[in-house]
Amino acid sequence: MTALIRSARPDDHDAIRAFTTDTFTWGDYVADSFAGWLTDPDAEVAVAVVDDEPVALARAVMMSATEGWMHGARVHTDHRRKGLATRLNDHLCDWVAERGGLVVRLMIEAWNEPAQRQVELAGYRLVCTWTNAVRGLGSEPDPGTNGGRRVPGDEQLVVGTPAEIEPAWVAWSTSQLARAGRNLYPRGWLMRRMLRSDLEDAVDQKRLLHGPSGWIVAEHEDDDTMFVPLLVATDDDAYRMVRAVVDRADRRDYTRIRAMVPTIEWMTDALARGGFDLSEEQIWAKTVA
Repeated sequence: MTALIRSARPDDHDAIRAFTTDTFTWGDYVADSFAGWLTDPDAEVAVAVVDDEPVALARAVMMSATEGWMHGARVHTDHRRKGLATRLNDHLCDWVAERGGLVVRLMIEAWNEPAQRQVELAGYRLVCTWTNAVRGLGSEPDPGTNGGRRVPGDEQLVVGTPAEIEPAWVAWSTSQLARAGRNLYPRGWLMRRMLRSDLEDAVDQKRLLHGPSGWIVAEHEDDDTMFVPLLVATDDDAYRMVRAVVDRADRRDYTRIRAMVPTIEWMTDALARGGFDLSEEQIWAKTVA
């Protein structure tokens, strides 16, 4: 039977939970997020239905007036290799285009070759690679001190004022990092083009921090985690900035840091040296206009 593609409904929740609970070794976030997704006016959740039962889903979000983001694609194990993911993707690309979108992006782990092949066949192209860097805080030894206790760095980050907006914007927008990351700005696990107004908002919310070696935006991801979607530094200053980021999170009693940075060797080397575990994420894009 040919699957029907339609917008998701609240009564789809139980069926979706049944085939998404154990997607990864740690579980999945889709079922817990599903109800909130349906209330977002800037997003569309589509499902593939067989015999009145959802067997696949995906979500698109308008990240700006012209940028869509695709994520949350899941297919029931009994219904894979039937083209459902491609049909859902096509449906959501049309939804983005109808709202004035010009491009759709998505993220795939660098190790996930089957998913990469699938989106390439669907017309996406690889545009850049980002690194997700995670570090725990607490009583662990500092990798930079041969197993000794962590010693604070010689730089401290302070809350930025409006005077920091222009130098931070110029430093970022002209940097190797911005070019490598296609000027994208992580919003959690989603991305869009960065704007100068993002730094203005960060200053208003006291999230733009700076020190002698650069700037960061620091956000509260959850009770335990400080999320850094923007880290601006040069190759000579990257490690000092990494140490300053760790010190800042430690002083604020976070137990975990997560940073997203464009994949450049000198930046990832600085993060690894600072004790971060690194994983690569590929960003793929497709024009839909």
